[in-house]
Amino acid sequence: MKNKCGIIIETGEEDEKILILFLLLLSVGCHSNKYEDTYYLTYFYVEDCLNCQHFKKNVLPAIKKEFGKHMKIKAYDMDDEKTFDEMKASYQEHIDQIIDFNEDDYGYGPMVFLEGYLAILGAGNEDDYVEHLVRAIQGKELNKASKNETYYYLRKGRVKQ
Repeated sequence: MKNKCGIIIETGEEDEKILILFLLLLSVGCHSNKYEDTYYLTYFYVEDCLNCQHFKKNVLPAIKKEFGKHMKIKAYDMDDEKTFDEMKASYQEHIDQIIDFNEDDYGYGPMVFLEGYLAILGAGNEDDYVEHLVRAIQGKELNKASKNETYYYLRKGRVKQ
């Protein structure tokens, strides 16, 4: 076998197989980016809410790991007096997009909107949660929501009931 400089390198057949396998894995690894589009996730939380804390500590890092730079995230603290007016306007705008919103859920968190797809109130297992988002983006049927989650469908959302 010759290297880039044209020098002949003596290798056995086993070495060539390993080299080919290594190069194949390297090229696949370099092109493994699953997402081309940018998605937008907006979530509303309450600082002392245990499920909101779980979302921020466990679910959000899993979302960031899965989507990387392809997921832009905007967070609103529903108790922050400095941004309360902005948060309230955004919250109401988002809630108004939901088909058949249960008013009893108003003000609870985490309320998460995958913009243009669906909303999820609450958060269960982080891997399952990421799978909900991935399936929504792929246009596949959603997995069953956990006991801590409620799916909400958007009037102009891509995910249908």
